[in-house]
Amino acid sequence: MSQRTFYYNITFVLHLVSLSLVAGSATAVAAAADQVLYNANVYTVNEKQPWAQAIAIRKGKIVFVGSDAGARGYVNEHTQVRDMQKRLIMPGFQDAHVHPMEGMSLGSFMGCDLLPLRQESNDPEDWIEGLKACNEIDFPHDWILGGGHDNGDLETLERLPRELLDEVFPDKPAAFMEKSSHSMWVNSKALERLGINSASANPQGGKFFKDPVTGQLTGVLSDSAGDELMHKALAKTAKLQEARFDAVLGAQALMASYGITSAANARVYWTRGNLEPWQRAEREGGLKIRNVMSLWVYPHLEDEYQLQQLKNMYREDPSSLLRVTQVKFYSDGVPDLNSAAVLKPYGHLIHPDADPTGGNYFTESRLARYLAELQKVGFGGIIHAIGDRGAHEALNAIEQAQRAMGDLGVNTPRHYVTHVNWVSAQDIPRFKQLNVPADSQVNYLEYEDYVNGYGNYYEPYSRDTADEPMSRLLINNESDTMAMPDIISTGARLVISSDWDVAELNPLFSIQNATQEYQGARVDGRILTERELLALAVKAYTYNAAYALRHEQYTGSLEVGKFADLVVLDRNIFEVAIPTIRDTNVLLTMVGGKPVYRSPGFRMQRGRL
Repeated sequence: MSQRTFYYNITFVLHLVSLSLVAGSATAVAAAADQVLYNANVYTVNEKQPWAQAIAIRKGKIVFVGSDAGARGYVNEHTQVRDMQKRLIMPGFQDAHVHPMEGMSLGSFMGCDLLPLRQESNDPEDWIEGLKACNEIDFPHDWILGGGHDNGDLETLERLPRELLDEVFPDKPAAFMEKSSHSMWVNSKALERLGINSASANPQGGKFFKDPVTGQLTGVLSDSAGDELMHKALAKTAKLQEARFDAVLGAQALMASYGITSAANARVYWTRGNLEPWQRAEREGGLKIRNVMSLWVYPHLEDEYQLQQLKNMYREDPSSLLRVTQVKFYSDGVPDLNSAAVLKPYGHLIHPDADPTGGNYFTESRLARYLAELQKVGFGGIIHAIGDRGAHEALNAIEQAQRAMGDLGVNTPRHYVTHVNWVSAQDIPRFKQLNVPADSQVNYLEYEDYVNGYGNYYEPYSRDTADEPMSRLLINNESDTMAMPDIISTGARLVISSDWDVAELNPLFSIQNATQEYQGARVDGRILTERELLALAVKAYTYNAAYALRHEQYTGSLEVGKFADLVVLDRNIFEVAIPTIRDTNVLLTMVGGKPVYRSPGFRMQRGRL
């Protein structure tokens, strides 16, 4: 070999080695994470790997879940390495039924708050001076609007409820939403503005209550009758849209502070323009969490028109913080108004105009038709069903829609029923059989009330602040009013949500209560322990909720390939006493690896692996 050839070969080999080193370096950089969280207690909600020490995140997605030692392979000089000091990391909470715009509305377009007045007295006659202060509120519309009372308060009046409001608000229309959102208390000016009189026909799913002696309107509008008033009172204006936009931004910040990383806005009144502030927030970068819009389906709109309008608004992009992939129906109302649909007649009617077996916003056949049509473009349906007949008809409609799609028992669109609790024996197994998530709320009472035996909303309740017992209403009932433990025992998928602003938003409040509410639930015939119920409740507020929202392949558990949507808590809720879980604080909320909430004073410590 000549000297020139020798040196040529050596140079070529060195060049190849150099290229190899550069390529290896590039590969190492590409494999490195943007950030690594280590020395943590990571609860993954992944049955194959429930616990870990560390998470590595790159470009908003999880690239590693495992040991601290294993995380070292994802670190280079550019990686942010954070010592979590043994804190608990979990998947972010997902609220499958929340009303964020309404939840913020008492600060703006529904600003007359009756709750402080009611805390002082349950007699509306004592509220008159407090109500007068509402005349001074600068509303973004020309109504007096508020809420927070209970229908039982109005039943104590010795005059028509509207007459009290006429005294306080003689010159402006006034309307107050009852705390369940299923009725409105209005004055005469409001009725005049809407063109409603004693001869007006009741709308589908609602009632204009009338005095049984005189036939005069009482000023109480139940269910869809109250909804239609609000559609007109809150019709789109520039000033109101600005208030709604502010409410969206405020709700985003509040939900993130509770560790919520995904939420279903469970009643988007699109004819009022309520979708537009969300779209604006998306354009302007104001969204913090993943938001699923559930478009309201109006009982009074013509079917062909409404179906086409809804289909036109469908939008699905799993990576977006705004998805329009759900529709919201009310099958029925609430038992307090005799409007929850029941299989056996009510034993007591709260008003002569009430229906003995409740009402329907949507009949079973109409609901089935809507589900079948809208699932063709991808919509999943959320169905409010509180009474046992409401639940029965909701399941029937879902089954019909599944058959129409050739999807029996699969439920690809992820239709689900919300407010599940009052269910007949024949329908308890159907949630599992049809693969319908059963969405329930356990945040209406304090944990102590559950412990003391007050867990059943439908049974007599005797605390000093209690409303009139429900026992007379349900004297004929044969169905289980606390059916969730039996539904869980069938293997059905439990989802827990808040229904905020009707009840408490904090997921940890509900998770704590669930350990009492669902006692007696079984797996393979064995009664679940308190700690197993806790794990079930966590899964119900994370992975199962993500399943209902149809993005469980992207979020809901901490697994490689999923978005880094997570929450850091100040204590390990699996180790503390159950009654203290609600006292847990959220330190950090991340969506796609980006902090969207940080508790004041909390800083992630720099570390070294």
